[in-house]
This record gives sequence, structure tokens and C-alpha cells, in this order.
Amino acid sequence: MFSPEQRQLMEAHFGLTFEPHPSPVAAFKLRDLYQELHMQSFLDEYNSCIKGLEPSVGAMYLTSNLILFSSALHYMVACCDQAIDFAPEHFTAELIYIEGTYSYYTIRFCVNEAVAIPIDQDNREQQRNELFARLYEHTIRPLIELLHRLTGTPKLQMWGSFPRITYTYESLIAQESDPIRKQRLEADFHYTTKEIPAAVFGMKRNPYNHTYRYVDNPLNPDVPYRMKPTCCMYYRTEGGEYCYTCPRLKPKDREERKQQMIKELAAKKA
Repeated sequence: MFSPEQRQLMEAHFGLTFEPHPSPVAAFKLRDLYQELHMQSFLDEYNSCIKGLEPSVGAMYLTSNLILFSSALHYMVACCDQAIDFAPEHFTAELIYIEGTYSYYTIRFCVNEAVAIPIDQDNREQQRNELFARLYEHTIRPLIELLHRLTGTPKLQMWGSFPRITYTYESLIAQESDPIRKQRLEADFHYTTKEIPAAVFGMKRNPYNHTYRYVDNPLNPDVPYRMKPTCCMYYRTEGGEYCYTCPRLKPKDREERKQQMIKELAAKKA
């Protein structure tokens, strides 16, 4: 199931793997994370690793991992002949350490049992709608609601991070050479951001239906940065700060950061 190239792409870009990590920092069956005791234990471990100064840091970082996890199904539906069942009982959440030039802790999702769902190309859009609804209503939404209860992180803030799927779709569309798959990706992108019923998220509006704001890009003035939809809480990690594109950063502080970045760029070129 899935070619080696497809599996490599899913692990690199979506944190989805079909082989367990040899030495995870922690590992929980995903179905267990729907229970408060197990989720709290997992959050405590994760927050400690990322040096979060409050529980909401772990909640927002885990939300980021769930965005990637969700994106894997979006990719399968558009670009593969089959998808897999994203029911929680088929996955293990692994907290792992990635060592490199920039070392970091992250969560990836290991497929314990790949239950194949053939994609019916003659009925693909209806099947897509059903698979996406099941993913968000039954797999993702209960986790977001539990994180809200345990950490107090606003559900709007967590769901507000999901528009980052924009980058996934844009990247896949730009790289896709097959016109049929490109058309599917474009159709799915429109459906995701404009048409998924808000009810599957338990919200008043589809959180993917987001209009980005832009800020100056000191490194390339012709290509402005997108402002993040919501705060990722990096500023509440040990030694952290507001991201340049954080919506919480005050305009005067962003301007100061911009000028500092321009100075640093000029110094490198000198």
C-alpha cells in the first residue's frame, strides 16, 4: 500500500509513518488520548520537552501536529488510488526527538493497521466529503475539545491554526505534474476552505475559510509574509518570543523586528 516515494512524502511532510520509531520519548495509542488521564500524561511529557511555560503551549504544539496528520488524508484522497481509515484505533502517537542542524521534539503518527479505502474515482467528490467529515468530526474534534477542557486553550485558537493547510495544498499543486491530480487538488482545496460544513468542527463557521492578512517581508519586499491565523504560543516557551508573523505582535514591535532583520541582512551582504 502506497509507493516508497509516497510513504517518504507522508513521513517528511505530514508526520505519518508506517514504521514505529526505534526509540520514542513517549508513545501512546491514539485511541487512549481521548481519555483525560492519558492525554494529560502525554501533554505533560510534551510540554516538558518543548519547555512550555504553560499548558496551552503543549496544546497548540499538538494542534500543529494534528494539522499535518489531517493533511495526510487530504493528500491521499487527491493523489492516491486509495486512502486509509483515519479512525483513532489504527494509530500510535509518538513523541520523538529529531536531531540535526536544528534539533527539535515533535509528534508523529504511526500507522498500526492500514485499513485500505479504495478511492472510487467516479464518485470521488462524495467520498471525499464523507471521509473529511468523518476525520474532523470523529477523530480531530474530540481531541481539540479535550485539549480545551484540560488546558483552557480556546477552541477558536486551536481550530484557527488549521488554515495552515493552505501551504500544503499550494505546495502539492505547484509540484504536481499530472493534470488530473492537479485538478483534484484544486477542487479539494476549494471544498476544504469554502464548503466543508461548520458542524463537523463543532464551530459556527468552517475554520478553514480564512482570509490571510499580510505583513512586510524584509528579506523580499515583493513577496509579503502571511500573518499566522492564530498564535502558536512559541513566546510562552523558555527563551521564546513572538513570531514576526504572530497576530499578537504589536505593529510597533513588528516594525522594530523588521528593521533589525534588514540590518542583519545588510551585515551579511557587507
